[in-house]
Amino acid sequence: MNQVPIQQQEAICAVATPSGVGAIGVIRVSGQGTFDLVHRIFRGRHPAQVDSHTIHFGTIREADGTLVDEVLISVFKSPRSFTKEDVVEIACHGSDYVIRQILKLLVQQGARLARPGEFTQRAFLNGQFDLVQAEAVADLIAADSAASHRTAINQLRGGFSKKLAALRQELIHFASLVELELDFGEEDVEFAQRDDLRRLILDLLRAIAPLVESFDYGNALKEGVPVAIIGAPNVGKSTLLNALLNEEKAIVTAIAGTTRDVIEDTMVLDGLKFRFIDTAGIRETTDLVESIGIERSRQAMHKADIVLLLFDSDETLADVQALAADLPADKKVLWVRNKVDLTARRTVPGPSPSRRGEKSPFSSKEKGLGVEVYKSLIQKIPEPVLENARHLRQTATEAEVLLWELLRNRQLNGWKFRRQYPVEEGFVLDFFCAEYRLGIELDGSVHEETDQRQYDTARTEELKRLYNIDVIRFTNQEVFYDTELALAKLVEAVEAKQGLIQKKEKQSPLLSKQSPFSSKEKGLGVEVIPISAQTQQGLDALKRALTAQVLSQSTSDTVVTNLRHYEQLVKASEALQEVLTGLDLGITGDFLAQDIRLALHHLGEITGTIVSDDLLANIFSKFCIGK
Repeated sequence: MNQVPIQQQEAICAVATPSGVGAIGVIRVSGQGTFDLVHRIFRGRHPAQVDSHTIHFGTIREADGTLVDEVLISVFKSPRSFTKEDVVEIACHGSDYVIRQILKLLVQQGARLARPGEFTQRAFLNGQFDLVQAEAVADLIAADSAASHRTAINQLRGGFSKKLAALRQELIHFASLVELELDFGEEDVEFAQRDDLRRLILDLLRAIAPLVESFDYGNALKEGVPVAIIGAPNVGKSTLLNALLNEEKAIVTAIAGTTRDVIEDTMVLDGLKFRFIDTAGIRETTDLVESIGIERSRQAMHKADIVLLLFDSDETLADVQALAADLPADKKVLWVRNKVDLTARRTVPGPSPSRRGEKSPFSSKEKGLGVEVYKSLIQKIPEPVLENARHLRQTATEAEVLLWELLRNRQLNGWKFRRQYPVEEGFVLDFFCAEYRLGIELDGSVHEETDQRQYDTARTEELKRLYNIDVIRFTNQEVFYDTELALAKLVEAVEAKQGLIQKKEKQSPLLSKQSPFSSKEKGLGVEVIPISAQTQQGLDALKRALTAQVLSQSTSDTVVTNLRHYEQLVKASEALQEVLTGLDLGITGDFLAQDIRLALHHLGEITGTIVSDDLLANIFSKFCIGK
């Protein structure tokens, strides 16, 4: 930043700590005559006679000598202070009365109370930092998550400013050449080569584009990502909100339509702030109050950055599918099936969870259980899924060992499988490819029994319905004696899954919102996250999906979080587009120079290189008094 002459303005004072009673309060004084002014009420060493950045004990007294408080003063001499003026910070006891008395004494001695943000404004005017960094001070104070804190720190340290300064400097160079041509208007001369100017403008537009695109992400980091929980009545929206917040925020009853208004609260996940919005269940109703709530739900759905579509059955799935069709194509959607602890309560006679070479985690008397009972028992084992998976790895059948060696060595065109993969809900697959959601199960002779085959079928259906995992089954004999054929079937299965994924990627964004449980679009939609809001089963997976949705938005190492910066970048981009249009039309240098100056103006307004008094007043009026 260019050197700016330091101006010591009239002394100002303000409390720099939050209002209310506390252990310590800090009063900041800055400006011309600060040291003499403070010394007139401070009994201790004269601030002007001590070194900068030192702390001194003393007392604050009234004119008649009455003790107000024992204090510590910190001395910062110009230009080595926040404002680059002479500054004294008085640390006193945090009594409202004590703070008011000290402020009154300072005003009596000639200081005036500071306006909001006036200390930071003086720092900006004295060249301590540019306008982006000044605004970052307020963002840093307001930061309430790790992500917003990181962004504010990056801007405070000049990350955004340096990028803008580099862009602006290149443009200034060409602007000066174009304007130089105007001084030689009668001569046919071009100091700024038009091809070079075009390349520069295109480079600038490519540099500005990710900054503009980062605003939605940056604003979400700063304000919190709005997530609307949408679904039919009684699918568990309020229960899910309470589970996420770990408190009883919303009223939960078995009566449909209990939630009649939008309920909102925030939480931080992996350093990101989310604003969860519980909405009224969307349905046809004649109740006037409920209808108003449903309309607000629809509004929240369209305003939210992420829409969490919640359903608990095929019927409620159809409801949210209809809602998804009305969403904009670029809306981020998470499909969530709730109440998985209650689904598919049917039992299948005669299943045995044991395979040859495996040991069942159950006692013999627990065999012959249905899928749901099997799952519930798995959950009751002290170290249920992971411990069982470790055990199965150690007691693998010979067929498993052979197939694992083939998978590990060939990796089937880079398709990577994991061995004895523990799926949430208590399923342990022999092999699993996460990329294509494909599992492999090896069956021993026990799987030839009728009851076991029924159980295997039910188990496979559950994996597909709850997790969108396809399972291909081989017998031990197939792996041993028809190894190449088994591998060929496996390759065919993977390529089939690969083809579905590629087909899905070619769909329109709207089609990508279709649920994989729709019979028409089966296998083509986004992944459904199975949860139980009541038991908190699957909530970790949902939280990971939420943070992944936000992090996927980041397209630039520098993130724009301020609406003013975003607006000026858009205007600068529009002006640069006009320069390109002018170059295409072959307009004269004076018109090109006008558009270039306009782009420079908008870039300069961001950093404060070009700034009006009204703009400064508007920006700093939003700061707290003592900053």
